[in-house]
Amino acid sequence: MKRILIVEDDPVLCEGLCRTLQTDEWQTVGARSIAEAKTQIVRTEPDCLILDCNLPDGNGFDFCREVTSRRPVPVLFLTVRDSEADEVAAFQAGAYDYMKKPFSLMVLKERVRRLLLTGSGGNPSASYVSGRYEFHFDTLDFRADGVPVILSASEARLLSVLVKNAGRVVSRSSLIEALWDCGSDAIGENTLSVTVKRLRGKLTSGVSGGDPIRTVYGLGYVWKGDEP
Repeated sequence: MKRILIVEDDPVLCEGLCRTLQTDEWQTVGARSIAEAKTQIVRTEPDCLILDCNLPDGNGFDFCREVTSRRPVPVLFLTVRDSEADEVAAFQAGAYDYMKKPFSLMVLKERVRRLLLTGSGGNPSASYVSGRYEFHFDTLDFRADGVPVILSASEARLLSVLVKNAGRVVSRSSLIEALWDCGSDAIGENTLSVTVKRLRGKLTSGVSGGDPIRTVYGLGYVWKGDEP
């Protein structure tokens, strides 16, 4: 059974979302603050996180960044904040999706379903082992020179797309669509650049060798792994 943690300080909305999204296959848990959410994350190990930007004891963006830096749980922001800057900030913090209130329950359910299926890194049976890199997308176990690497959901998804196309250039527009299911006009080129930079940093920190991701200026990126 998939577990969904809903972090929403409005008690009526939180309870309503928990009831609406609860199914025979989905178990929902509510939290009305970041402190409560942290407790529930340890207790339930959720497969998906629905998060508001404004919470009584902290910033949703900072909390998203903290959570996704430790484990690649896919995060969907559900918020009244509708500026482009807020949306970009959410994706830069590691979110996988962003919905604005008021919202359609049918659309929310579909986005959550899609998040649970694809938000954690791609083909669940795929593994990649080559030289100093070992990636198992089914267990979300990523290693460089044998050292565990903790990736956010968007970073794991990006890595999955790149290694599946190893040696081939993947365009920036294709990566944006694969990661966030939308075009570059909605996300912005900088968000992808930030995600690639974070992934590079995690894969090369404290390990031997060069950068496994090559930038092809004006086109996109190539996974070259251990190739010189």
